[in-house]
Amino acid sequence: MSTFVKKSLSILLVITMLFSLLAINSSAETVEDEYGVMPCWSIISTVATSFTISGINSTSSVLLTSQFTVNLFIQIELQKLKSTGYETIETWSAFESNGTYLTLEETRLINIFEDYRIKVTCVAGNEQHITYDYP
Repeated sequence: MSTFVKKSLSILLVITMLFSLLAINSSAETVEDEYGVMPCWSIISTVATSFTISGINSTSSVLLTSQFTVNLFIQIELQKLKSTGYETIETWSAFESNGTYLTLEETRLINIFEDYRIKVTCVAGNEQHITYDYP
């Protein structure tokens, strides 16, 4: 084969590959959701967390409110960063039977040279919400 035919065939193959990639991308368009925006919760109204470190003291606080009267539960896990991930070093919890408002605030002495976070589990009725907060 002559070099002209080889070059032409190579260019034709490259162009074919490019057009096939464009065809794949254009056919993979996302389909819009027909239901629109769905609410995250139907019972939980608000979950507000705060985790602050001041010197050697850490303060963890959580506010849980519900839209109507149900059993409320808050659990705070103070976690320290280890080489294998975060490890729980302290756990606090609070429970309110048939309420709409529950708070929990705890303090603990910590090592200022370590990294910490809190894992917060809030339950209102049969809904559960887990969140993490960093200083």
